[in-house]
Amino acid sequence: MNRLNRILITTCLFLTLTSPSFAYTTPHHFVNMGRDLLNVVVSPVKAVFVNGPKNVKKMYKYEVYERERPEKRKLFRYKLFAIISAPAVEIKALIDGIVDSISYSGKFCKEFLSLTFSD
Repeated sequence: MNRLNRILITTCLFLTLTSPSFAYTTPHHFVNMGRDLLNVVVSPVKAVFVNGPKNVKKMYKYEVYERERPEKRKLFRYKLFAIISAPAVEIKALIDGIVDSISYSGKFCKEFLSLTFSD
């Protein structure tokens, strides 16, 4: 078993050390940093103007037209409920956009550190 472990470890080391590795160039870091910085700004805007209305439409469609029982579909109370709960769905989309923005700012910082300290 000891000989088998040595052969396995030697093979893994050989494959790891001989595999090609490609470091990012400085322009590549700048491109990633620019994209991440742009996404920091755009993510909340996209959440408010794209994802939020899409989620509201999806929620309204489900609440009004896709009930399990056909006799409960298109009732006024479900339409009213969908309209009342639309702001909550929009706020949830905004929170998702802010979370994405923070995630992209972290990626930006990582790229900046990789650039300044040469990977």
